[in-house]
Amino acid sequence: MEVKRYRGENMQEAMFKVKADLGADAIILHTRKFKKGGFLGFFGKKIVEVIATIDKQEENQKYEKLQQELNQMKQMMNNFLNELESKQLTASYSHLPESLQQITDKLLTCGVKEELATEILRSITDELEPQDFGDHSKTKEILATELEKRLAKVSPVELDSKTPKVVALIGPTGVGKTTTIAKLAANFNLIKNKNVALITADTYRVAAVEQLKTYSEIIGSSLEVVFTPSELNRSIDKFMDKDIVLIDTAGRSQKNQMQMSELNALIDSAKIDEKYLVLSATTKFNDIIDIILNFESIGIDKFIFTKLDETNNLGILLNVVEEFDKPLSYITNGQNVPEDIEVLDPKKIVDNFLKEQL
Repeated sequence: MEVKRYRGENMQEAMFKVKADLGADAIILHTRKFKKGGFLGFFGKKIVEVIATIDKQEENQKYEKLQQELNQMKQMMNNFLNELESKQLTASYSHLPESLQQITDKLLTCGVKEELATEILRSITDELEPQDFGDHSKTKEILATELEKRLAKVSPVELDSKTPKVVALIGPTGVGKTTTIAKLAANFNLIKNKNVALITADTYRVAAVEQLKTYSEIIGSSLEVVFTPSELNRSIDKFMDKDIVLIDTAGRSQKNQMQMSELNALIDSAKIDEKYLVLSATTKFNDIIDIILNFESIGIDKFIFTKLDETNNLGILLNVVEEFDKPLSYITNGQNVPEDIEVLDPKKIVDNFLKEQL
């Protein structure tokens, strides 16, 4: 037990010093008044002295009790999350602290699957100290780290200095494959100063061929139009002196087995290094799942997401990464060529989400 002395001009001042140093639970052992200074006991200044201490054992017990209560709160939250996970409830999260309720609402609003939202919440609560559950800033910081980690598997086109990289874009109709391939071509040609060749097998749409022809003339790239697998292979062989060969394919409905078989025959016969499935971020997640499962028979190496400027649907990216073990690559956020395409930056995506939603 540590004993301390506190002095003041009056009892109020002395007690203020005691509470400031030892807290409200200080134990007063003794008080006295005396005069300080003066001459022969006269004219001295009146002083009040308080001798006080604090029971460290009691203080430790209070701290331990508080820590126990906080740990119990954390356990209750984990039990609640376990219940959500096991029953897959679309339930109220009212038992959670306000900061976690807000995060949950925003994740679900942005299309994150409920099971995944629960998993993200669990990761946050595991990282948070119990006393920080109500700290919105701290919670937001841990959320950002968790989301960035989940989007970290990013792999754009990497060129080989010795042989050309042959890349095909596949996907359903209406997702913007032709515009995306034009953006990629312009970026590699104009910004990275690479020798680019274009091949289009999208002969079902005259507009698609004309669009690529216009872009190829603007950036000074070669363009071949092919109708059959053998023509595709001849065109690839013709461009072996290029740095990169980009192949545009016709949009195919995943529900049309004949179209999918034709695309499979075309792609399977060619010497293609990487196949990028192009998906629109505005598509419903159940439809995205259906598209990916059907295009997997053709082969998918990486994902490109278009139209991110038309939605705040961060959930699509998180759900796809969670569901399929394949990297993300590029995102597009407008119609401008070549500006509106970039390698997906997890930090930028998450920062935008937090800025707009939280």
